[in-house]
Amino acid sequence: MLANASVARHAPCMSPYVNWVHAIFTSHGSWLPGDPRGFRSRAHRIHSSGDVRCLPPAGEHEGLYRAVVAMNVHAVEIPEHLRMIVAEALVRKCELQGVNVRIVAVARRHVHMLLRVGSADAKVIVGRAKQHASYAVRGEMPGKIWADGCNVVRIDSESNYRSVVDYIACHQAEEQAALWVHPRFRVQEQNGDDVTSR
Repeated sequence: MLANASVARHAPCMSPYVNWVHAIFTSHGSWLPGDPRGFRSRAHRIHSSGDVRCLPPAGEHEGLYRAVVAMNVHAVEIPEHLRMIVAEALVRKCELQGVNVRIVAVARRHVHMLLRVGSADAKVIVGRAKQHASYAVRGEMPGKIWADGCNVVRIDSESNYRSVVDYIACHQAEEQAALWVHPRFRVQEQNGDDVTSR
């Protein structure tokens, strides 16, 4: 069993797909405390009773949300012409850490990545990649770009892996995301090779 989704605890019976993680992170200010879609603060000191799939009751933290909005916190948006630069910078930093990346989608306010981290802590790896991406676009986007942390989901099967690839790829058409796809993985999958061992 995985004690922490960002760190794999390997066992002989585990699928090799557990080496892969789906990482999701957002731009600064895009998901504020009290958000009607559900939210949780660091260490769950404050959190809603629902999430984006099962929304919390209307108005549950309305006062908190109004107070944060009144502080004039604006969501950072990644301009379309910088999205591929961000994607390539994320990939470059992951590769410098010895981590293979299968696919990345950089949308206006959030990013999806599928990466093979093995037993390493995915949140640390992604954190360094976010910092590198910020540095790559600092000329046009000074200041804080990313919200703290990221959501990491371990892949548990081939079907899960394939569905995550398809889900991330859909962002290009649905949200005008910049889509980076590793050409080697694309060729391997077309040939039926085992991408989990790379």
